[in-house]
Amino acid sequence: MLATLWVGIESKAVALQDKPKDKDSGKPVPVVYTPGGDVKPPKVIHYVEPAFPNTSKTAFIEGVVKLKTTVTTEGLPIDVEVTKGLNTEEDKNAIEAVTQWRFQPGTKAGEAVYVRVGIEIAFHLI
Repeated sequence: MLATLWVGIESKAVALQDKPKDKDSGKPVPVVYTPGGDVKPPKVIHYVEPAFPNTSKTAFIEGVVKLKTTVTTEGLPIDVEVTKGLNTEEDKNAIEAVTQWRFQPGTKAGEAVYVRVGIEIAFHLI
């Protein structure tokens, strides 16, 4: 298995503010940035390999699952979603693995911030 953390290249940081307050708690929703300019991407510090199901091995299924996730100021991945899937089983295994990853948080002007990044998980037979 091979995983790659990729980040969109932006000419400057963009704050994504879809919802100003959480609908359940009413608390302010943190601003989520994309890497670029003075926003530095998070770095993986703990990586978990996704499971490669035997059914996929016997069917010779290989490919890449692309995910997007927001990394919190605590280095936790949240809101993990598939942006380009392979199949249901590999997609699910990729999400389960990434939710166990831990990151050094992304920063803006030296302060930890929420950062939205892309991740590619490659499933290859060896």
